[in-house]
Amino acid sequence: MLDRGRQPALAGMTGRSYPAERISELIGTIYDCVLDPSRWPAVVDSIRRELEFCYAVLGVYPLPGGEVTLGVATGIDSLKLGELPSYGQDLVDLWGGDTKVKQYPLEEPIAQSQAVPDAALVASRYFREWAQPQGVVDAVAIGLERNSRMVSTLSFGRHETVGIVGNGELDALRLLAPHFRRAIAISQLLDLQSIAAANVASVLDGLSVGVVLVDELMALIRANPAAEEMLTRKDPIKVSNGRVVVSDGSREMSLAIEDAVAQAAGDEVALGRRGGSGFPTRGLSGEPRIIHVLPLKRRESRPGLFRRATAALFIAPADRPLSLPFDAFAALYGLTPAEVRVAELIVAGRTQREIARGLGLAGATVKSHLLHVFEKTNVRRQVDLVRLVAALASPL
Repeated sequence: MLDRGRQPALAGMTGRSYPAERISELIGTIYDCVLDPSRWPAVVDSIRRELEFCYAVLGVYPLPGGEVTLGVATGIDSLKLGELPSYGQDLVDLWGGDTKVKQYPLEEPIAQSQAVPDAALVASRYFREWAQPQGVVDAVAIGLERNSRMVSTLSFGRHETVGIVGNGELDALRLLAPHFRRAIAISQLLDLQSIAAANVASVLDGLSVGVVLVDELMALIRANPAAEEMLTRKDPIKVSNGRVVVSDGSREMSLAIEDAVAQAAGDEVALGRRGGSGFPTRGLSGEPRIIHVLPLKRRESRPGLFRRATAALFIAPADRPLSLPFDAFAALYGLTPAEVRVAELIVAGRTQREIARGLGLAGATVKSHLLHVFEKTNVRRQVDLVRLVAALASPL
């Protein structure tokens, strides 16, 4: 440990605990940003303050290049924010290099104090010239998305007066991160700066992606023209016994989506534990599709169009071919991206210690992820997990 600013928190590595009710409230505000993007700065700032960070930066960066589509910074001087990109390569090297950074699981908060040796930190230009003069002694980085269209990240800084990041803050961020990812994914589908409440219906009707509004029992309330065409073709969704289901015969996938909608009606924190920004499926011709679930039930700011709806389903082409069986594995068993990554490496024959070292996670965190995988998949041993994944990969 550093002897300087990090010292105040050494006695409290567990950090604060955050009530589920408060986390649920924060999750609700994240989804408010989908239909009203002007809320992003206030929402990010409220989360920063709640978790006692000195600054927060949320960014969505299009690929292969172009203007930032979403950039939010709070608690940080504009001059210092402008200096930060000049330390880009130094930061990448500090966090283990480009290859390692790309291996960090999406949605998993990585604490600088756990992933970066103190000797490497104090030797870095970033720390000496940028962080230390501001009293920033710790940071958390979260990768939200990496695909062919964009990269999105969320990061927080910790001031020396508060001390290093504790497990309580990391646990809270694990609950919040999936909702940031889902909200951003849906916002990218909308591709709008703002939606006036009176114009929501016409805006959704003009989208090329399918949008279906459902109640908590999956009953169809409304579909935009693109979704109506999908329902008519029964590709990739249809109405069966009055309920919206996927059409590819995957009862398990329909159940997973139904469960997410039910969770959206009652417990948004639990919805985050379902993992991922969407559910993978295929059209009848085999093309990959993603179904995103946007909770609506408790949104006070939502327009009249949504009053009876529990959730909106956005059906869109996938950014890349589905990587089976792990995409299906995640959706069917409600695994988070971090849990899936650990499962992948276990199946590949890595030990827990190797996984922790490779992903920059604490050994206890890897063990916790693996135990969650066991619990969700109802297996008790690593060999049973390997068999389960192999069975999913086998042709029918």
